[in-house]
Amino acid sequence: MPGSSVISFNCVDSSLSSLKNCQSYINTGMDIATNVALDLVENCNDVEEVNSMESVMLEYAAMDRELNHYMQAVEATVQQIKRDKPENIPDLKDLVKKKFTALESKNDDSDLQRNEKYIHFMEQLKRMRKQWLWRGAGICISSRGGELSCESLVEGHFTYMWKPLRKHGPSALTSFRLVLDSCSR
Repeated sequence: MPGSSVISFNCVDSSLSSLKNCQSYINTGMDIATNVALDLVENCNDVEEVNSMESVMLEYAAMDRELNHYMQAVEATVQQIKRDKPENIPDLKDLVKKKFTALESKNDDSDLQRNEKYIHFMEQLKRMRKQWLWRGAGICISSRGGELSCESLVEGHFTYMWKPLRKHGPSALTSFRLVLDSCSR
């Protein structure tokens, strides 16, 4: 049609592709944060350090949500313009900003805790914490495969002293005390 505007979205499509690459960086960051938190739990580190990794995961979840909202706003705007075929070229930046703001206004912090990677992180952390039951005075009591084990910390190095304990009954407490005695020597 003579006089009608033709808008090319090649640049926008290219930018969206780059943003999708950023999502993979966020996912990699979440994987690294998970591994660090699990290492902290396994090495009997401070609970505050592990909790700070949980905060990092929530920050990554917030970045992921914001990036997804921005990409949704751009894609919806492009689809609307392609569908409506306006006579005059609209202000794309303004349209995207309005759609993005509308999406972001629905945010709730509880949404972050429903992030798939965050849920997986919390499940792995819970499992790892169950493995490491007791820590104190340089001794770690852990549970692996349903059996308790003991590790003593000697001059900054872990000396592994695996001593299976019974799962049930009064003899479990006796076995537990024997292992504590042998670990603390």
